[in-house]
Amino acid sequence: MIRGMGSPASHPALEDLPLQWRSAPRRWGHSLHSLCSYFAMFPPQLAHFFVDWLTEPGDAVYDPFSGRGTLALEAVLQGRRSYASDANPLAVALSHAKTRVPSRQTLLKRLNELRASYSPEPVRTESEPEYISMLYSEMTFKQLVWLKEKLDRTNDVDCFWIAVILGMLHGNHNKNGEPRGFSISMPNTFAMAPGYVAKYIEEHDLKRPSVDVFEMLERRLERIDLPSAKRTGGRTWLQDATAQPPSWILKQRPKLIFTSPPYLEVIKYGKYNWVRLWFLGQTAAEVDQKLMASASLPRYLKFMESVSANLKEIVAEDGFVCFVIGDVRRGDTDLNLAQEVWEHVLKEQGWHLHGIIADELPQNQKVSRIWKHNSGRATKTDRLLLLSPQTRTLPDMVPPMWDRRLTFSGTPT
Repeated sequence: MIRGMGSPASHPALEDLPLQWRSAPRRWGHSLHSLCSYFAMFPPQLAHFFVDWLTEPGDAVYDPFSGRGTLALEAVLQGRRSYASDANPLAVALSHAKTRVPSRQTLLKRLNELRASYSPEPVRTESEPEYISMLYSEMTFKQLVWLKEKLDRTNDVDCFWIAVILGMLHGNHNKNGEPRGFSISMPNTFAMAPGYVAKYIEEHDLKRPSVDVFEMLERRLERIDLPSAKRTGGRTWLQDATAQPPSWILKQRPKLIFTSPPYLEVIKYGKYNWVRLWFLGQTAAEVDQKLMASASLPRYLKFMESVSANLKEIVAEDGFVCFVIGDVRRGDTDLNLAQEVWEHVLKEQGWHLHGIIADELPQNQKVSRIWKHNSGRATKTDRLLLLSPQTRTLPDMVPPMWDRRLTFSGTPT
């Protein structure tokens, strides 16, 4: 654990807790966190703080809306048993790579096997969507189509390579014009609508970079801190958080469930990830149909009622649950959605509330600022609902030392 060596344990006021993770460097964290960008991701500093504070090595930690796997990775790095689920197959793919991390040697061996067995001649791309092929050169696209079919999602090594590819399917170019991903120059966090992208390509005469996918993957691997031996820290699975949880997770009794459920119709996760979902054999419409997205407060509260009821079955009796829920813009006012969830759902279910912690977000760090017409819906404040299934006191807190980071070797650097 990264703890303040020599610093006394304390019970700080809950409203002052954000000072703990906000005092960390903005880009603090393990290199695996940047494997692939993702909407509405909470910072690794936040996940690290709560795992370190509320659990001990060997405890189970669970995120039912795992996103890019931020909590999952922090749990693995701190020696916890890490469990992660999501209804979005993209989130599951990214989280899998961070709970079952292959060694560098194994990954490089597999990449060399794939490179040696690849031949462009038999690869057919005619049946692939034009809105995908318009992003890549012929050489690059053939390699991607071949890898899309070749990589085995039941294999941990291949799953890791899938996650790396997902993070590089689209990206911008550096100041020298060199691509950071495989595609024409585009943002790496999201993809605008296919029609918009097609028009932008034509208007700006964008050239599709002729890049070798295998070479770029090898270079990307060099920039990731990886274990010398496989690190199997937990398990990831596809699940709607309102559905009955699998029987085996009920036996794990996580000490901490830390998660950020969707807000009130802020983001369409499938719509803005149509390129990455193509590589997973999915469409944006298919994924968004399965995900919670509603502007109806009653419907949202009903959704949270199902989620929290399931989590109360799962969490350890002496455990904690923390929901990260942002304020949502409704007309000219900000709706304190976390307070609504507490008053109309969690209080009635008998949860013990330790507090609702306001965490002000710097506006220049919000991805949603890019939509000028939609910027009013961006939350300015995240609120953390810190709960226990029954009345109990919070443990002492030792301030983290942010000048050191955990590695897979277990040695802070």
